[in-house]
Amino acid sequence: MSLNTELISNPWSISVSDTLERMQVSQDKGLDSKDITERRSKFGANHLKQTKKKSTWLILVAQLKSLIVILLGSAAIISLFFHEWMDAGAIAIVIIINTTIGFVMELRAVRSMESLQSMDRITSRVRRAGQVEEISARELVPGDIVILEGGDVVSADMRLAYVAKLQVDESILTGESMPVTKQADSIDGDVLLADRINMLFKG
Repeated sequence: MSLNTELISNPWSISVSDTLERMQVSQDKGLDSKDITERRSKFGANHLKQTKKKSTWLILVAQLKSLIVILLGSAAIISLFFHEWMDAGAIAIVIIINTTIGFVMELRAVRSMESLQSMDRITSRVRRAGQVEEISARELVPGDIVILEGGDVVSADMRLAYVAKLQVDESILTGESMPVTKQADSIDGDVLLADRINMLFKG
């Protein structure tokens, strides 16, 4: 029976045993070489699509080309034409604030994505054919049993199968400043991403 990706669209809502069954993997043994080859051929490498690095200058220019900035800039020019100095100054301040906020937010998002792309170079410990191996994160395939320890970077989106006092920093993803306590039990319903406490997310 081939792996059916439709069966794992909401992994947080099904039990660990059902997840393992649907992923056709043993928690104690992991995948064998045949499974790994087939899944790598079907799903490809575990990495994000590579994008060209965006310079800080281009990010700033993109903010200045937005529709709202163009409209505000036009309003400021009209105000100057009619010698409405106070109005022109107020509009200029709004443009600066809007551009600064947009620039900072986009810069953080772009740099976070670049950081995730660089994670392809890290390694992961996996259980394969009953043995623990250390492999490149790029070599992970769906169904791999990944073993995490304190200080490890999460190298792919994962459904937790066993947890012992696990806390994770998800601030990049959710903005939550405090570590999130994780557990392995299933969660009913289509919960928000931040509430999927039986899942780990790349990065």
